[in-house]
Formats: sequence, structure tokens, C-alpha cells
Amino acid sequence: MRTPDFPIAEQFTERWSPRGFDPSHKLTEQELKTLFEAARWAPSCANEQSWLFYHAKDESSRDLFLSCLNEANQYWAKNASHIIIVCARKTFAASGKPNAHSWYDAGAAWMSLALQAHKMGYHAHCMAGIQHAVIAEKLQIDTSVVDIVTAIAVGKQGDASHLNERHKSQEAPNARKPQSEFVIAV
Repeated sequence: MRTPDFPIAEQFTERWSPRGFDPSHKLTEQELKTLFEAARWAPSCANEQSWLFYHAKDESSRDLFLSCLNEANQYWAKNASHIIIVCARKTFAASGKPNAHSWYDAGAAWMSLALQAHKMGYHAHCMAGIQHAVIAEKLQIDTSVVDIVTAIAVGKQGDASHLNERHKSQEAPNARKPQSEFVIAV
């Protein structure tokens, strides 16, 4: 376990993002709905809840979601139980004005999902390595209305022997920057 500099809840220090997932373990529909319920309760600007979560409805559409990742992520994420694509609506629903906070709010929803996954004995790994054009085409997302933000692999941690050497070396919780590098008192 990582040791914080100040006392905080263990859910923050114990959560991390492995790449070695157990391919034999699958999330149940109820567990998946529980993850999305946690995201539902994330804070958002004007309670807009501007995030959208796309996921495979069944095993037959799972490959579609895997193909949305870049090649480097596909090779390890294929063992995750679920792959989720996170998007954010660009405008406020009521006014149609630009929502400059939608990515921030989608990030809060992702963190809520990740913390709930950890509480349930799962791990969630957020990925920037995605294929935006492929996602837009295959999921029929109108990118003039919605931003494609990220993808999340969720599953039980498993064997990491299939990972390349670089990823094997990263297969442990990492350190965090000290507060002095990001907190500015004025």
C-alpha cells in the first residue's frame, strides 16, 4: 500500500490501474449497473451530468469496443471484463450554450466509477490511447455534439505474464507527486 503524507481514506491510496486482467472473470450485469450508478452520482456543473458511457451490450459486441483502442492498449485490455468509452456533451441541454466543464465533469464520473470498482474488488484502467475516428464511426457518435474523451478497461486483476517488459515493470501502484508541486498558496 502507498503511504499518504496526510491521513486520507484508503480508497484513494489502494486504487491503481493495472494492465494484467483476469480474462476468465466477467462483470455481471448488476455489477456493471452498480459502476454506472456510482458515476451517476458524481458532481457536475449545473447538475448537467454531461457524461455518456458506451459499453458492449453483450459478448458479441465486445470486439467492437476492443477495436476502438490503439494497438498498444488492445493487447492487454482484451483480458479485461469490460471496455467502456467515455464521452462528454459539448453544450448544456437547457440553453445550448457551450459547456466548458463537461470534460471535468466526465472526469469526476470516471473517478466515481473507478472508486466503486475498487470497492467491489475490481480495477479500472483509464486509457488515452484510443482511436477517435474509429469510435465515432463504429458507435455512430456525432463529434460536433459530443467529445470522445477516453476509454476504461474494468476487470479483476490477474496474471501479468502476457505483458511486454515495459508494462510488466509498471504493473504496481505508482508514486504520487508531493503537494508542493501542485498546490499554490497565494
